[in-house]
Amino acid sequence: MAFNTSRSVCLAKIIAENTTKIEIYREEQGLPPLSLGPDAPLDVKYPDSVEGCRRALIDATLELSDLAMGPVELRLLPGWAVLTMFGVTQFIFDFDIAQHVPLTGDVSYDDLSKTVNVGTSVLRQVLRAGMPYHMFYEPRPGHVAHTATTKVMARDPLIKDWSSLSTDIIFTAGTGLTEALRKEPAANDPAKTGFTFAKGASESSMYMYLEQHPELARKFTGVMRAFQKDEAYSPRHLINTWPKDLQTGKLVDIGGSTGAVAFALADEFPGLEIVVQDLPGALETAQVRESNNVSFMPHDFFNDQPVKDADAFLFRWVLHNWPDMHVQRILRALIPSLRPGTKIIIFDDIMPPADTMSLSVERYQRNVDFGMLTIFNAKIRDVEEWEQVISQSDQCFKVTDIRYPENSRLSLIEIVWQP
Repeated sequence: MAFNTSRSVCLAKIIAENTTKIEIYREEQGLPPLSLGPDAPLDVKYPDSVEGCRRALIDATLELSDLAMGPVELRLLPGWAVLTMFGVTQFIFDFDIAQHVPLTGDVSYDDLSKTVNVGTSVLRQVLRAGMPYHMFYEPRPGHVAHTATTKVMARDPLIKDWSSLSTDIIFTAGTGLTEALRKEPAANDPAKTGFTFAKGASESSMYMYLEQHPELARKFTGVMRAFQKDEAYSPRHLINTWPKDLQTGKLVDIGGSTGAVAFALADEFPGLEIVVQDLPGALETAQVRESNNVSFMPHDFFNDQPVKDADAFLFRWVLHNWPDMHVQRILRALIPSLRPGTKIIIFDDIMPPADTMSLSVERYQRNVDFGMLTIFNAKIRDVEEWEQVISQSDQCFKVTDIRYPENSRLSLIEIVWQP
């Protein structure tokens, strides 16, 4: 029967099987069942085998939910939900609601209203709009208390910064995309993005905008550092795929910011002399550490490269933030300093082909890619796009190897200058 082989039935089976495996593991480890209640653990790390079950469960529930909604609801409801979640989240942070609700117990709407200076009726209306999305709950009539998700909002300042960036930058940038593409159809100018049109900004790029808005820059820098703490962005992935013939000599880490990756490479390969280059503002937060083989140099990578005796240049998680024409400018700025055989290492996102990722991974990748477009007029390039932008920079840039470290979000592209 067709019913027995339908996709929805297969997904339901996947959900049941993987939920059971996760709950068995949690019971064995003395953990409570899956929950977002006030006493739920805020962050549980699973071993790889159980993490695989968790990812499969997420993918199956996402797909089954989409199938159950159907095409009309799928187009109407999720967007509305996102708007509500954005608005309620911003309200919670702007009025410090999470800080004024006790981490244990509850508070009456009347008392909370007096503390945050928002009318009781509208306060209740806004918070109840967030409750279907696991933000707060009412343990008894007239009172509000934390769920696990709002406890995270109260305890982790990075969550607050990320939510603020989501509202002030990401959501705003999306609203300006249509106007930006009407003015700049090829999306090659970082000064004409969805973000700049939505904000009415006149800066030459998002980075220049951040320089003019220090508090926003602080949040942006902090969130980016938090992302890089994820194991998927660990420097060990770069170290494990580092070319064997490039473990001595001089390396220039362009856009290397605080030097965290440079020091990791220097610890692993003490024969490398590493120069970290970035704009002066970025270098102000550079790691202070004694090292004979790591130094710092202010440099704008759109200008000609000043280091003339390097054996290799590294761009780690840098070029995806720039449109193709600007990536070409960055690579061409190296040419006056290149010798035959000089290597350029790009360690960055490579977009897998469509429909080859799990649903949750594909949504994540496409979310990031869309953000790159609306904020920077940039993209997560696939292999062909990387090869194209490199070869169009100069035909003497030859891609000699591409490596995909296991469990890494970033991949390695090795280029050799062959004039």
